[in-house]
Amino acid sequence: MDDFRELDIRRLTTIVAADLAAYSRLIAEDEEGVISRLRIVWSKVVSPLVRDAGGRVVKTMGDGFLAEFPSPIEATRCALAIQEKMATQEAGRAEHNQLCFRIGVHLGDVVAVGDDIFGDAVNVAARLEAISPVGGICISRAMRDQIKGRIDADLNSVGEVSVKNLPDPIEAWVVGEGIVQPGQKNEVAPAVVVLPFDEIGAEDSFFADGIVDEITSALSTASDITVIARQSAFIFKGRVAEVREVGRELGARYVVTGSIRRAGSRVRISVQLSSAKTGANLWSQRYDDDLDDLFELQDRVASQVAGAISPSIRASEIADARAVAPRDRRAYELYMSAFPHFWKHRREENERAIELLSLAIKRDGDNIRAQALRAWAYAQQATYMWNDTPLVSRENAQADAKSAMLSVGDHAPSLVAIAAALGMTGLDHDRAGQLLERALSLDPNSAWGWMRLGWNNVYRKEIAAGLAAFDRAETLSPRDPFFFNFQFGRAYALGLAENYDEAIRLVKLGLTAGPGVTWAYRDLASFCANAGRKEEADDAVAALMQSYPGLTIKRVVDSMPPATHARHQMFIDGLRQAGVPEE
Repeated sequence: MDDFRELDIRRLTTIVAADLAAYSRLIAEDEEGVISRLRIVWSKVVSPLVRDAGGRVVKTMGDGFLAEFPSPIEATRCALAIQEKMATQEAGRAEHNQLCFRIGVHLGDVVAVGDDIFGDAVNVAARLEAISPVGGICISRAMRDQIKGRIDADLNSVGEVSVKNLPDPIEAWVVGEGIVQPGQKNEVAPAVVVLPFDEIGAEDSFFADGIVDEITSALSTASDITVIARQSAFIFKGRVAEVREVGRELGARYVVTGSIRRAGSRVRISVQLSSAKTGANLWSQRYDDDLDDLFELQDRVASQVAGAISPSIRASEIADARAVAPRDRRAYELYMSAFPHFWKHRREENERAIELLSLAIKRDGDNIRAQALRAWAYAQQATYMWNDTPLVSRENAQADAKSAMLSVGDHAPSLVAIAAALGMTGLDHDRAGQLLERALSLDPNSAWGWMRLGWNNVYRKEIAAGLAAFDRAETLSPRDPFFFNFQFGRAYALGLAENYDEAIRLVKLGLTAGPGVTWAYRDLASFCANAGRKEEADDAVAALMQSYPGLTIKRVVDSMPPATHARHQMFIDGLRQAGVPEE
């Protein structure tokens, strides 16, 4: 593997980047079988063919490899040979079970650091790999100029392709047959691995192993991430490894590490989440507790860790998606980019979320996740009085929700979004409740699922169940972007129970937690009026009218969840007492 090597720090070289298509699905279906087959691929296909072509394998990354060659022609012949041998080797398997590479090849300047290579040229090769046909090869214009007429294969132009961090697009070409669609790479959930925890102050590691098992199981219920199996992570037990090395070896984008210290009957559990791409720490938390009931402690810590890690991974994925120019974002990146706009709870931000989600649906007509989240965004648009046609927004929310419901499958966040849209814009709270129960059975650590279950219970006037659900949501995500809505939900439940003083206190807390969420002055005005606190009711109505000039009871009825006027007459009566005009 080390026959070809240069001593120069910077050099011109031919880079071959390869990645296995549908790796996450294949590894989830047959982890041991796929890993065994990959060992054969590395030893019998990739390594000998690269070596015979005068190149070297720079590194393998679990589901792919990076190689470099002194000759562009030999690099291309090697790539063709790898694809041909892979096709022959996998021919006896069903198509959906075959191991197939996408390969990108580029000629460019790199910086060598030890055995590794870095630079824009490596990024270009990786970008070409990302848009390559499955089983095919995509090359740059620089490569095309070097190999044209010198290899026995057609070269077909793809056009210009944008590359992250490069100001200008590059021209791409396909070697032989195959069609690419720039920006439409198959989407896979980001993979996370939970490494064995270090246990300090104990003769055995059964407690640490139990914690890791529980965290792995809890994370496995989240629909937006793929969790590397426990037995694969076990190879790192007792081994010091940098998180980027772990990511490359196991094909993980995120790595969870931790340690446990015991002192008598007390235990301290420290957990960290890191990016396998950059090595940066994304989240960390320490838990101090008693060892009275080990199983209960394992369950509780695992639930809290999973509830915190999932949003942290989502935030990292959003940051990566937003680093791509909007015109170059794939459907998945557009979907992720919509979240920060969605949860800012401002009229213009919600409209931007709808635009991004609509574009994701346009680029991928089967994007059920984007459609489900758009349904919730339309429901917010109606409920929070963010346009002058709330009934149209309500109809859009219902249409998206009912369409997404037909194909949502077991994606828990989308089930929550559909249930939110149905509950906020209609009266079918039984159906919404069923969707939420299904979502929480799939992902019991979904804070948004518990929040929406709380609201759904409140819509049905099941006050105690609603309050318990809001408490559960806060336990799982105490710094959630929807935290103010936990408070509003509790306030509305207590208002229905005619505990107006506590409801008023909680609305004020929610307004402090979510400045700018001015629609909540409806709640404050109604509760203050029902409590006989006229001066405060007048102030709340004044703030409400300042944000929504010309507001009437009719517009409130058209905007708010139908349960407000169909089942909760006290709320509308409170607004009338506060002085909101009828028409």
